[in-house]
Amino acid sequence: MARLLTLPGQLVSLVVLVVPLLVALYMSFTDWSPTRGSLLSAPLVGLANYSDLLVHDTRFVEAVVRTLILSVICLSLEFVLGLALAVLFLREFRGKKLLFSAFLTPMMILPVVVGYTFWMLFQSNGPVNQVLMALFGSEAAVEWLRNAHFAQLAVVTTEVWHWTPLFFLILLSGLNAIPENPVRAAVILGASPGQVFWRVVLPMLKPVIIVAFVIRSMEIVKLFDEVFMLTRGGPGTSTETISLYIYKLAFADFQLAYGAAAAFLVLLGTLALIHLLLAPVRDQLLEARR
Repeated sequence: MARLLTLPGQLVSLVVLVVPLLVALYMSFTDWSPTRGSLLSAPLVGLANYSDLLVHDTRFVEAVVRTLILSVICLSLEFVLGLALAVLFLREFRGKKLLFSAFLTPMMILPVVVGYTFWMLFQSNGPVNQVLMALFGSEAAVEWLRNAHFAQLAVVTTEVWHWTPLFFLILLSGLNAIPENPVRAAVILGASPGQVFWRVVLPMLKPVIIVAFVIRSMEIVKLFDEVFMLTRGGPGTSTETISLYIYKLAFADFQLAYGAAAAFLVLLGTLALIHLLLAPVRDQLLEARR
């Protein structure tokens, strides 16, 4: 009876998840595109798409490296800002509930809306340049979306503003769950607030930090919406992430088989990254069981 009751959900998962995944995997071993007839009649090319991506496609490699660099910068800033806010909100102060709701609001906004909002903010005559010119003169205006370095800075700013609240929420929950006895013992033994934080609180917060990084890493590797709305990957390819590159391959150039191979390479890389990030948590669980 239990298997019969779960059968509809399993069938839905099979149709929605497994079948498209297998079709895309088969497609990645072919030279098929929508303009060349049926997928089943497409010639098999083996690992040619994968080798081309890794050996000959410098744009793919650059997109992967660029995505990793943006991810490291964004995750580092989000973690530092989220941890600072979480520590601040451990204390009671006037207006705490209102500020708590305000800091969580960016996370609830659709990425497309966030991207469009910051696209308007970073226009040549937009609010950001208006403020800079009011403070430092007309020479302070910046072509945010036409200069490669400033465009990358705009992407980082948008991503950090959007997702720092997630780090803040997870880390605040972790700090509130830390037992008080070790902290009190450290204070009684004469530890300073800084020593208590770095040597007692932060080590106990390590599993929560890892979980926060894993959740954000899975999302930031798929960074697409904000970049698409802000820069379309430009100027040139200076802000082209791997998701945006695969999108252009599949839906602009109609190289669906080549794009499917790129997507599977990214999937394998993401799984390997998550496996490495979760290794310390698995070790702690094994030690706890022993």
